[in-house]
Amino acid sequence: MLKNREIEVMAGSPFANDALDRKESAEALTEFIKSSNEPIVICIDAPWGQGKTTFLRMWEQHLKDNSIPTLYFNAWENDFSNDALICLIGEISASIAELSKNGDENKALEYFNKVKSLGAILVKKGIPIAAKLATAGALDLDKITEEAIAELVESTVKEQLENYEKSKKTINAFRSTLSEFASSISSSELPKKPLVFIIDELDRCRPNFAIEILEKAKHFFNVENIIFVLGADKEQLGSSIKSIYGNEVNVNGYLRRFIDFDYLLPVPTKGAFIKSLFEKFSFHDYFSKKTHPELLSEGNQALVIFTDIFELWKLTLREQEHCCSLLSLSIRTTPHDTHLFPLMLSFLIVLKIKFPDVYKKFINNELSALKLVESLNQSMNASELLNSNYGVLLETYIVTSRYNINGMNEISAHYRKIIELQSNDVRSQERASNILKTISEFEYRRWVISLEYLVNKIELVSRFAV
Repeated sequence: MLKNREIEVMAGSPFANDALDRKESAEALTEFIKSSNEPIVICIDAPWGQGKTTFLRMWEQHLKDNSIPTLYFNAWENDFSNDALICLIGEISASIAELSKNGDENKALEYFNKVKSLGAILVKKGIPIAAKLATAGALDLDKITEEAIAELVESTVKEQLENYEKSKKTINAFRSTLSEFASSISSSELPKKPLVFIIDELDRCRPNFAIEILEKAKHFFNVENIIFVLGADKEQLGSSIKSIYGNEVNVNGYLRRFIDFDYLLPVPTKGAFIKSLFEKFSFHDYFSKKTHPELLSEGNQALVIFTDIFELWKLTLREQEHCCSLLSLSIRTTPHDTHLFPLMLSFLIVLKIKFPDVYKKFINNELSALKLVESLNQSMNASELLNSNYGVLLETYIVTSRYNINGMNEISAHYRKIIELQSNDVRSQERASNILKTISEFEYRRWVISLEYLVNKIELVSRFAV
């Protein structure tokens, strides 16, 4: 089965499928929040596509396994809402039974009903003004007297002044009751364990909704016994803030108002994630069944080229997964005994995902093979890759991918010139000589790669939603 599946997070063993070795981070963070005696907000910071959600899901289960009441809220999935406060209270309401299983359920329900009532009052506070302004906007202003407008403004301001003290008391009551609720759902053992409220995908939300979540979480939920954990790419979150407040805003200063601690997820070790993807997609099983002896090494070729290029071009985990999905679909749509040239196929897949403009120019013959190799060596910084054993084979595939007699003569002349002119560069001479030998071997065995075939394969499978 060559289909990627969601990573399973199992109760009692949440990190059993952790391919990125992030259990240590979860354990350290757990001890940190257990030691905290005050409300805090922690931001789990990592670029988009680097496995934040998977980590937070595993950590969530780890916290639950340790009897720490925990909520997971996907902000992006609730981006349709017009009120962040309703979302946050609603998320608690939806999980009230599970949250209170280790504490006093009756008392928890009693406190939470008060929380909902006070929350409803806070939500309603903004409705009268909004309604009045909307009504005024809908009226024919030509028919409204200056005196009527003044009365409307005066009554609105007066109402706001009268409600100011009431609002302060309501907010204080809301926060106090919320803290008591959070305390009631913890087990009776000491020290008390806080409610951990995880908010994920904040950086993917509409800018105004993301900011509202931050503000409501800080102003209304910043109480004892509650700890907030934000999953976000702070750089992307900063772009959202600038889109609301302008490019001159001090993003770090603004976020520091809401976030007490940052935790940078460690960068995965080279090849760790791709190896786990190869196992999940069962690539090794597929390649081991190749009938021709010369095809048995194809799986290792694909693994090596993916590992090196993913590291070289800094592909996110989601981009890596996308590449493996395209390779999987290519395999599933190819006869078992057909040579797939996985080294070249994998290279083209990554080129398409990471450098789509270069890919298009190359496949449309707007960029020659030799120019592509030159670009890889210089602007795309792949000289180290091309100098490896697999790199020599890959470069040979690239330069012979548009096979014709005149073209091959030109390419062979190019590498002979390198041998002649670079007499002091033994490494370059050896590499050019090896490429010439490989070209001769390809010609002798009539083992010529078809760029058109591979491109058609990639474009075909790209039509699948992955």
